[in-house]
Amino acid sequence: MFSRLFIFSFSLALVGCTSSGYSPEEKLPSDTLFLSEVQERGARLERRALRLDTVWEEVRLLGRTVILAHAQAQVHSRVPGFIEGIFVREGQYVHAGQVLFGLYSSQVVELERQYGEARQRYLAAVRRAAQQESLRAGQLTTLAEVAAAQAELRQAQSQLRALETQLRLVGVQPDTLGGVPGVELRAPISGYVTQVTASIGQYILPEQSLAHIANPYDLHADLYISERELGWIKPGLEVRLRFPAIPDLPPLSTRVEYVAQMQDSVGTHLIVHVRIPPTGYPLFAGIPIEGYIRRPLGRGFLVPSEALGYRGREAYVFVWATKGGWVPVPVRELRRDSLVWIAGEDLKEGWIIAWRGAAFLASQLWQVAEE
Repeated sequence: MFSRLFIFSFSLALVGCTSSGYSPEEKLPSDTLFLSEVQERGARLERRALRLDTVWEEVRLLGRTVILAHAQAQVHSRVPGFIEGIFVREGQYVHAGQVLFGLYSSQVVELERQYGEARQRYLAAVRRAAQQESLRAGQLTTLAEVAAAQAELRQAQSQLRALETQLRLVGVQPDTLGGVPGVELRAPISGYVTQVTASIGQYILPEQSLAHIANPYDLHADLYISERELGWIKPGLEVRLRFPAIPDLPPLSTRVEYVAQMQDSVGTHLIVHVRIPPTGYPLFAGIPIEGYIRRPLGRGFLVPSEALGYRGREAYVFVWATKGGWVPVPVRELRRDSLVWIAGEDLKEGWIIAWRGAAFLASQLWQVAEE
């Protein structure tokens, strides 16, 4: 099982400062700090308006790439025989229908002999049926003889078609009579040959695997989750994918296809299954991958850590009063990352606060006052 890491990121919409302010001093009995223009410039204070925004939690899930069954194939023969030719190598890209192996099979020799005999019987039955029809037209034969000739023709045709089907199933075209018949084993799908297990002259059995083909351009991924994610991860959620081992590959965007339970050699896991968009790279199964899924935690105010001043363990933001001066407003820190998610009963959207330099204001208001 892979480790999991939670990363909290926040979306932020900024608004410019305006001259119109609110009157927090009318509702918040507190000290007001007045600074001169020189002090404000020296403290490098920055003012911005508070705005409610959606707070997101970004969850990082670890997993690996997988190739599903429909994008993999085994190459094998339906009859026993000897490998006469190998026309492919490991790592080679092949197209569906491309010849990969040549096979000599005594069973195919026997099938073709039977096919030749069946074809001769069929042609003889065709001539006999035509002859009986001609004689019937001249009233030189009976209906029973005509019917017998037609029945013989149908039987010969049925036997011929059955042998044609058997030859095609083993990779031989039935119209290639004469010479030593060879079986051509072709690629069932397009993809890269990941393994070749045959050698020239090797005797093989039916259904014995000779090569494995995988289509790396139809790639998927399984991302591991725990039980607590089952309540909110649903099909259709957007997922941002990243390959840590391939830094040149930019992040990819996809969506959750399904959530399921899977079992492997390690044990049973809960997974989020996603399809990896085309990358242009021949990526194979087993490559480590990271998936990032965001979920909303709620609405709140997002500020930088420089917007918070402290008095002991109490956190404050400094609001610009309508009549001038900075008024401290107590807040609670709900979550801290690159920005701080804060809440306060007295906070209002649109208030102008000290976006940077709150620590300086706190030191001026309380430390200087205490001295």
